[in-house]
Amino acid sequence: MSFDLAFWYSADPVDGTSALGTYRAILDEVPEAVVPNAAVGDFLADVVKVFPDLTEENMDSSPWMSPLYFSDAFVVASISWSRQQVMARALAALARKHGLVCFDPQAESVIS
Repeated sequence: MSFDLAFWYSADPVDGTSALGTYRAILDEVPEAVVPNAAVGDFLADVVKVFPDLTEENMDSSPWMSPLYFSDAFVVASISWSRQQVMARALAALARKHGLVCFDPQAESVIS
C-alpha cells in the first residue's frame, strides 16, 4: 500500500478542491494542468539528495513504492505506507522551502 503526495507551483492560493482537480489533471497528463517552474526542479533535486529515487539496487531501503513521477511542472511521490508520516513531514518542509503546493490526495487536502 502506498501514500501519495503531489507537488507543483501555483501563484494563486490553492484549496483541497482545486488541488484535487489539478492532481487528477496531472495524472491524466493534461498538458496545461500546471505550468513549468524552476522551483519544481530545485525541489526535486533536494528530494533526491536526501531520498534517492527508487532503483533496483535500493528497493529494500527506499521510502518510495515506485519511481518518482515528475516533469518540469510537478512531482508525484508514491511513498511506502509504513514511512508515510516521516516522509510527509520531510517533503512538506521541502515544498514550503521551494514555495510549492503539497497535496495529499488521500485526505484531499493541501498540507501547509
